[in-house]
This record gives sequence, C-alpha cells and structure tokens, in this order.
Amino acid sequence: MSLKKQIILRYSGAGHVRFDLPAELCEASARAQIESALRALDGVYRVSLSPGSRKLSVRFDIAVCDLKTIGRRLAQLVDAGVGQAGRVQGAVSVSVGRPLGWLRQKAQEAGETLAAMKIVARRTMKNSPKLLTPARERGFIEFFNDVLVLYLIKLHWHLITQHWLRQPLRYRYEWMAVFYMIFLLVRSRRPRNV
Repeated sequence: MSLKKQIILRYSGAGHVRFDLPAELCEASARAQIESALRALDGVYRVSLSPGSRKLSVRFDIAVCDLKTIGRRLAQLVDAGVGQAGRVQGAVSVSVGRPLGWLRQKAQEAGETLAAMKIVARRTMKNSPKLLTPARERGFIEFFNDVLVLYLIKLHWHLITQHWLRQPLRYRYEWMAVFYMIFLLVRSRRPRNV
C-alpha cells in the first residue's frame, strides 16, 4: 500500500487536525522534514509528531490555513520521497528497533475495528426501537439458566451416577449444592407480583 493511503485522518476540529502516520514517516529524517515543511505553511503555529504512537498533530489558524492545505503539503512530501529512503519495493516493513512492531500494528488494527464497531452499534441502537424489553430480558435469563443447568448436568453426569448416588453421605456437600441450585432455579420460575 502506498504511503499516502496509510495516512489516516483521526480528528479534524476548528484549528486542529490529527493524523495517524505509517512507520516510515516517523523515522528521524522524515520526521524532521515533515515538521519543518508543515511549520513553513502560513497559519500553522504548532506541529507535533510523536514517533512512538505514530501520531501527527497540527494546530493552525483557520483564517489563514485549512485542512486541504495541510493535506496537500503532506501529499507533496510523500510524492517527493520523504520516508522512502532505503525502502525496498514489496518488502515487509518491520523496523529493526521494534521486534514487536507487527504485534503493535495488529493491536492497533484491532482497536480501530473495535472503535468502528462501537460507532456502528451506537448508531444502530439509537435508530432502532428498544431491543431488550423486560419480558424479553426475563426470557433470555430463563433460557440461559436452563442451558447452564443442562451443561452442569452433562458435565457432572458421570460423578452423579457413579459416585454421588452410591455414597450420598460422603458427597453431602455436592448434594447440598445440587439442592440449592434446584431451589434457585424453581424460585426464578415463580411469577413475581409487581
């Protein structure tokens, strides 16, 4: 993927933008060139590039400069070859100083995916009618209680038939737990007077 496509706009507000940059643009030489080129723009008064988190933050005066100007300057820098020195075409970019670079990249991608899923879920929940009414919630709880009881029976069936039934006094605490679970299950099924 080209370096231009890897530059992601993370935030755009009045007089402030933030970008995620690829690792190649966060190296020392490329970082210095990017910071000096953006500071040279009219209206830009602060440029901060954090190589560890690969974030570029630019503060500017909205009367003089805008996002398009900053984006054009970044594109010009990438076209001019900033951050491409020593880069082999088709090679995987894992920096020598960071043996966990791949893992960090995958964690960042997972975080971005999770953030996108949160946004989609929030919009879906906002625009759709309420999904969990009290009756549906109670139905879900009863269903999952039944699933849990059946799973516990399946899991302990051998112990129940081969040990607990043959020596009930020896396994009295297990039987107490079984009776308590049955009590809780029956009590949860009782209709409540609301």
